[in-house]
Amino acid sequence: MPYVTGPPQEPSPSDAGANDSSFEIEDSLGYLVNRVARNFAKALSHELAPYDVTIAQWAVLVFLWVEDGPTQRQLSRQVAIDDATMARTLDRMERDGLVRRARNQEDRRQINIHLTDRGRELRDPLLPLAVRVNATATEGFSDEERDLVRDLLRRMIAALEPQPSSTEQESL
Repeated sequence: MPYVTGPPQEPSPSDAGANDSSFEIEDSLGYLVNRVARNFAKALSHELAPYDVTIAQWAVLVFLWVEDGPTQRQLSRQVAIDDATMARTLDRMERDGLVRRARNQEDRRQINIHLTDRGRELRDPLLPLAVRVNATATEGFSDEERDLVRDLLRRMIAALEPQPSSTEQESL
């Protein structure tokens, strides 16, 4: 088992394995959440590959299936990636015929992102793939355990996510 010698930067009584002399990485919540996220991404990437859709494109598609036509900035915030990465992802999606950009009719400075027919048609075949990955990851969990994991992860996200300033909220 890998260890980092020396005490953790900010030991917490709730960190299992944290003591004065060593820190067991496998007990770190950050490590575990990161590893779960990477495993989810790998499993879903495998499922999406036959459709030529990447994980980054998947995240955008999921939000567009719920609400077509947000601005590029709104989409960046929803997907939780920086504006430059979103621009590159949308460039590829536009090239692949999944989305189209359209100038906002009310504010010509803004660009809205819309699904193409191909982007909309992928919804029905792709959503079950994600459901299957989620089911595999939580196989053997009770409904209550699944709900608890979701709730705890949402609380962790809320605790760690930076709160936008009032100026940023107005620009969204």
